[in-house]
Amino acid sequence: MIGFAVRRLGWALLTAFVASVLAFVLFWTIPNVDPAYKLGGERHGTERSRERATDLYGLDDPLPVQYVRLMKGIIGGDVSCFYGCGNLRRAFFDALPVTISLVFGAAVIAIGLGVGLGLVCVRNRGRLLDRVISTGAVAAYSVPSLVLAAVMWTFLSYRWQVFPLDGYTPLTENPLEWAYHLLLPWIAAAIPFAGAYVQVVRSALLDSIDEEWVRTARAKGLSEKQVLRRHVLRNALISPISLCGLDFSHAFGGFILRRGDLRPPRDRHPDRAHARGLRPSAWRCGWRSWW
Repeated sequence: MIGFAVRRLGWALLTAFVASVLAFVLFWTIPNVDPAYKLGGERHGTERSRERATDLYGLDDPLPVQYVRLMKGIIGGDVSCFYGCGNLRRAFFDALPVTISLVFGAAVIAIGLGVGLGLVCVRNRGRLLDRVISTGAVAAYSVPSLVLAAVMWTFLSYRWQVFPLDGYTPLTENPLEWAYHLLLPWIAAAIPFAGAYVQVVRSALLDSIDEEWVRTARAKGLSEKQVLRRHVLRNALISPISLCGLDFSHAFGGFILRRGDLRPPRDRHPDRAHARGLRPSAWRCGWRSWW
């Protein structure tokens, strides 16, 4: 058992190393992409700002030297974001509470909808309600969270003012305001995942519902609701739980948020980076990061 764990850990470290090398090489060797131009303010930059970016980030050093320096900074936590978000360690811990709030809330909604609607489909299999829910689940899974979030924010926040336009309240300060500000992001992030869970749960339930032990449970006088909830669902959740684990890790990698990211881009103002000739901070992509 220990040997197996050591081998898996070794392969994981090797995979991470190879992935980091490939990402680094691809990032710095893409044709027609000059890091000094990107980090020096792009079209707003000057030759002086590009030279400063080159000196600041060591862009004129050999690639192996740059890679080793970057890895040391990442492992030691002493590396700054290229896009003005400051020290990555501080930015990570600043984003962690908001990210955890969004991921866990969206996960609860997605799993609840997926399992609940999957049970409804199986209880009404072959009927109109089953087909409607299945079609809606496919449509929900096909819509990107970014598009869904933009539409929901436009109508529910901007036009109808049902939800706040921006902002974040920590859970420890006001739980109701915390949930109120995160409800719209929760729904937008959860609906595509819920669409996938409906299909997976429905298929898993249908695979188990005609087993002999299910017929035995019915023969003992249990109602269809009891058979589905107490027996079939428990045995059919193996595949959905595995999928939830993968989606959970994916969500943590996809939703890295800071408090300042919870506002639309037109309400953001670039910091003084342009005055320094360097690239402005992450305000330009914060709205995309939210969702």
